[in-house]
Amino acid sequence: MRRKNLLWTCLIALLLISAGSAVTVTFGAAAKMEMDPPLVEDIYYPSNFTVDITITNVNDLYGWGFTLSFNPSVLNITSHIEQVPIPVPPFYENVTVYHVYEGPLLNDTGYETMFVPEVNNAFGEANALAMLEFDPDTGAWPPEGADGSGVLATIEFTVIGIGVCVLDLDYTELSTVKGEPPHQYVDYIPHTAADGLFDNRLANEPPVASFDVSHPGMVKPVVGQPITFDASLSNDPDGWLVSYEWDFSDGSSDSGVVVDHVFNEVGTCTVSLTVTDNDGATDTDSCTIDVVEWMEGGEFPDILDAWPEKYEWNEVAKGRELGLSGLVGNPTEERFWVYVEFVIFDRESGGKLGEITTGSQIIEPGETLQLDAIMDLRDTSWRVMRPHWTYWSNARLSVNHKYEVFATCYHKPIDSGNFEKGFAAKDFSFKVLGAQHDIAVLDVTTNATNGVQKGDLLEIYVTIDNEGGNYDETFDITVTYKGLTMSGLVEKRTVTLKQQEKRTETFTLDTSGLDLGSYLIKADLTILTFEEDTLDNSGKCRITLVE
Repeated sequence: MRRKNLLWTCLIALLLISAGSAVTVTFGAAAKMEMDPPLVEDIYYPSNFTVDITITNVNDLYGWGFTLSFNPSVLNITSHIEQVPIPVPPFYENVTVYHVYEGPLLNDTGYETMFVPEVNNAFGEANALAMLEFDPDTGAWPPEGADGSGVLATIEFTVIGIGVCVLDLDYTELSTVKGEPPHQYVDYIPHTAADGLFDNRLANEPPVASFDVSHPGMVKPVVGQPITFDASLSNDPDGWLVSYEWDFSDGSSDSGVVVDHVFNEVGTCTVSLTVTDNDGATDTDSCTIDVVEWMEGGEFPDILDAWPEKYEWNEVAKGRELGLSGLVGNPTEERFWVYVEFVIFDRESGGKLGEITTGSQIIEPGETLQLDAIMDLRDTSWRVMRPHWTYWSNARLSVNHKYEVFATCYHKPIDSGNFEKGFAAKDFSFKVLGAQHDIAVLDVTTNATNGVQKGDLLEIYVTIDNEGGNYDETFDITVTYKGLTMSGLVEKRTVTLKQQEKRTETFTLDTSGLDLGSYLIKADLTILTFEEDTLDNSGKCRITLVE
């Protein structure tokens, strides 16, 4: 087995540190690592673009590495960096290259040696590493490193959002080898590192065309009667709309946000709306209109549509309700009493759980009428339960379970008779969600100002927040330190945050046993069961230990 050299070990250790500052600066450095181009702008999603990580004015270079951070809501890297070509830089041409490493890095989770992908788009981070390796036969490094300037890596991004995004070289490393065999050692090459910037906030986002159709007092659009078309739902995310153009497919057109139109023939028509924004971009929406004769469609009122007020809500213990609505139409010339019944079924088993009805109302000839009911999940008939909990009630709804609702209309004449069930039924589904769990690290700071003197006690302040707000949360805070040559645990502490509580916890690190240099201080929170957002469960800051 080939022995791992010291440069490998140092670079791996360095790249495992996720730096907290935007730009790394070493005083007096001539070499520079930077983005090319330094600014990328006005690229709209879903376009791709590439940047080069370049180095200039380097002398005797044996190894390099970097950690690149970006905003994952604006950009994603298209593939693992090793799949994007990372060529041996041109300035390595006159150097014997025994080994160039372009593989996954080691993970520091739990202080275990694990292989993980180089690109993590969920966290907005990528790592790369390359190095020369000593000759396994002689035990000596190549006689000289690389000099000059060149491209270290080419990375391709996909634009997935609108915003400004720093292409942050969180941590950079340039290394050389000094001394003579067998007493050679790896040394740091002073350099500066300049971040890049992506900004497409000035790129034009196209408008969105959308409209509603209404025909008050009529079940369907009726020939010879005005139909209202309302484009108020149309919008332009980054500007304003300058025109609304309508095409009714019957040889006529119109313009404006809200227009009325009369169809003079029975049949099917396609209505189209085209909107234009202030930058000249357009979007089109359309729908099909079935135009019928007056009072066409049935002999009694029936259900036309049904829907829930919300599709998701938190557990009942927090006092939630669900509104149920049914739309009834009367295609006749008579008045009726009507009400809507909502029957709830278990979607998986198909078993009926119970029903809820609206109050009865009078519906006029040709009228459409919305009838509402409240599914009050706080009473004894409707309770949300967690799995394996038991309630003696007529119906029980479980958290994280899907349910189906069927709505039907009952009708009877004004003067006599009994309520009878209509022919039509409309269905919808809903899911009961559990209460929110979400804890977060808001900030990690220290009492250090211009560096920490070796031997001092460093105070570390970790500000945490219970953002879920529905429960008291108990979890662990683990604070660690990591430097070039040393890493370890500061403290692991169990804390409890009450609902909506925010608090700062103080940890102490004795620096007397640490080597001089830069250290990353990191705080990690336990990930809760069913936690909604785990991306904010850690925080970090950097300190420098000096004489």
